[in-house]
Amino acid sequence: MSLSGRQGVQIQELLTLVEIQLGRDHYLIDSDIIDKFILPLQAVGVYDAPPYIEGMVEWKQEMIPAINITPLLGMDRITGSKRQRTMIIPAGKVTDTAMAVSVDEVYLIRKVLPAEVMPVDISACHGIEDYVKGIVRIQDEHEGSEQMVLLYLNLEKMLRELLKGKVARPTPGFYVWRWDGSGTPSS
Repeated sequence: MSLSGRQGVQIQELLTLVEIQLGRDHYLIDSDIIDKFILPLQAVGVYDAPPYIEGMVEWKQEMIPAINITPLLGMDRITGSKRQRTMIIPAGKVTDTAMAVSVDEVYLIRKVLPAEVMPVDISACHGIEDYVKGIVRIQDEHEGSEQMVLLYLNLEKMLRELLKGKVARPTPGFYVWRWDGSGTPSS
């Protein structure tokens, strides 16, 4: 008999979430789709791209899309921050190709029980309700007893739906955003 069985307590696996800042707000996202956080990379512009495509960046001798999700959340990006980071999402986690996702700041990695993720009032998430898994109350360790309530975003779903088109390279050094209309990235 396991220790949890003797005590009558079922052990739940903790969620590992990353607290990030986008615009002025803090959010939680799943850590399991992120390979690493790096300093921002220099992007090559993409002609006729949607506002969330910053361009293409070179990562491990490959050009991958650089994505900024703040326009989808209806906010402006903080400019000039020295704490901006890029999350590298490896190939196979969301799409067949790797991608770079910009965030304004990365704060903490937090361990949360699944039971601590509470449903959210959809009216509080106007426009992004499809991308919110719930809310989580966090005890702010730096401020003593102050509690924060953070939206827990479904970043994987958000990125899949954003990448309904593909980036084409018709000539060296020139990228164009192409829509395939199928709702999934085309090859």
